Amino acid sequence: MLNQLAISDGNNERLQKAASDAIAVQDAVNLIAVVGSLHRHLKAMRETGMSGDEINNHPVTICFASKISSLCRMTADRETKAFGAIEKLANGEAAEYEVIPI
Repeated sequence: MLNQLAISDGNNERLQKAASDAIAVQDAVNLIAVVGSLHRHLKAMRETGMSGDEINNHPVTICFASKISSLCRMTADRETKAFGAIEKLANGEAAEYEVIPI
């Protein structure tokens, strides 16, 4: 599969606001607020006609995902353990997980 390039219109007010907020959340510590802001911007991006891979790979999306990853202290090991924990939770079992303070 060939990689494609996309161009995002910096004159679009919705995309300007999304980019501005993606910068602002880099100092955030409230995961709920970060995810809520990302959700609002993903909906707005879809309303501009973007979809699928174009949204998934947009710089705004990547910067928000980076912040979420950072807040969750994401590593490959933590991700693997989380998948094991959700299997337990989905089956009605208790799951232990590590809490790393911000």
